[in-house]
Amino acid sequence: MRSKRLWIVLIIILILIFAAYALREQLSRVAISIVIYRGHTFTPPSRITNESWWPRFKDKAQFYWDISALRIAREKRLKLLNPSLTPLIKEINRRQAEGVAMSYSMHIYREIRWLLNFTPDTATTRLRIEDLRKSISQPALQKLASEQQASDGSWGAGINVWYLRLYYSIDHIEDTIYPAFPLSFLDRINSPEKLKAQLDLVLYDNFTKTGIFNREELDETFSAIARLLHKSKQKVYVFHPQLDSALKDYVKNWQNSSTGCWGQWMVDRSGNIWKMDDVGITFHVISDFKGQVEHKDLIAKRLLQLDHLDFPAGIKFDGHFENHLNWDAVKIFRYAWPFLDTATREKVRLEISSMLNWCLTNSYQPDGSFKISDLDDTMEDAYRYGVAFLSEAGYFESKNRFWTNQNFPEAKSVRDQIETKLMSIGLKSSGLRDAYETLNGKSF
Repeated sequence: MRSKRLWIVLIIILILIFAAYALREQLSRVAISIVIYRGHTFTPPSRITNESWWPRFKDKAQFYWDISALRIAREKRLKLLNPSLTPLIKEINRRQAEGVAMSYSMHIYREIRWLLNFTPDTATTRLRIEDLRKSISQPALQKLASEQQASDGSWGAGINVWYLRLYYSIDHIEDTIYPAFPLSFLDRINSPEKLKAQLDLVLYDNFTKTGIFNREELDETFSAIARLLHKSKQKVYVFHPQLDSALKDYVKNWQNSSTGCWGQWMVDRSGNIWKMDDVGITFHVISDFKGQVEHKDLIAKRLLQLDHLDFPAGIKFDGHFENHLNWDAVKIFRYAWPFLDTATREKVRLEISSMLNWCLTNSYQPDGSFKISDLDDTMEDAYRYGVAFLSEAGYFESKNRFWTNQNFPEAKSVRDQIETKLMSIGLKSSGLRDAYETLNGKSF
């Protein structure tokens, strides 16, 4: 009898194991849904908040279940395509470390990263990976990345997507007096109506129908337009006279008044809007508007509430800090600092101190380099954002230490070591040039 019971128990265990394996994706989606729900990163539509408990529960459960599908689909794409992509990135990093310019290849990689992380288009992603493979061994192509394109006037050689051509053209527009070709790629947003239409196109994310998460496209499109209107000194393109005020109005209407943040507006199956708080997009709005936004105290407090969550809602990446996100957070805290109460300031001090400790003990290397990480997965981004964070936190200069009176006597030697390392590599990529200029007092 005992032996029979033992066999029954073993059979039940085996059935449970088999069932767990067969349902592993569904179980994973349940776990992801619960984490996102508990993170409180979305403001539900008012209709749902006013419903009785059962319809409210059902609508929320459906929304978070649908959101979890984006994460699962991304993980599948990474597993499928990373084996082809990772060796190419390692080769690009190796060549950059030797001082070889790889800007054209980096343009292609940036588009691949968008396709891979945010769209279900694996066919196009494979084609672009093959384009990347070919570009690495073609040095003549690398020079094209800094040349204006006759087709639309952009500087986005190697890129097929409009928002990335816009993104990579901003610095060139800033430095150009007499462009060789008309900047016709800007015509798409050159009226209040066109501007709103372009931003709305990516703000409202009908993800259950498209399988696309518009988050990066929204972030970079907005930021590029804002920098173009606020930073450009050269009159190389005639903008509509009401474009800047139209952008300001858009930002004001876009802001979540209950949290102060900005982010993607996700459209559920019933057409309702769920407003997401996104630390990266919030950073770009505050930074590109030089802090001239409302509710900065709410934003800082919200950022502290989200500090345990992963990007894009929070300031962690797979549970750990990243210089890229730390830089975003510190810049937000800097603008918000004058408006914070004593208790919130103390929390900010602890947060920045933890970030700085992580950077100096986990990211920065004794030879003056920074580790290539999960988020900043190329050498130039590792330098760009490592230096940007240390500079923004006031590590190099005491005048920038808004959050502390602490001294860092080793900071000068760290700075000198980074500069020496950069000069030994050469400044042949935009990321390395950004890092060098930031070390010497120029922000990017």
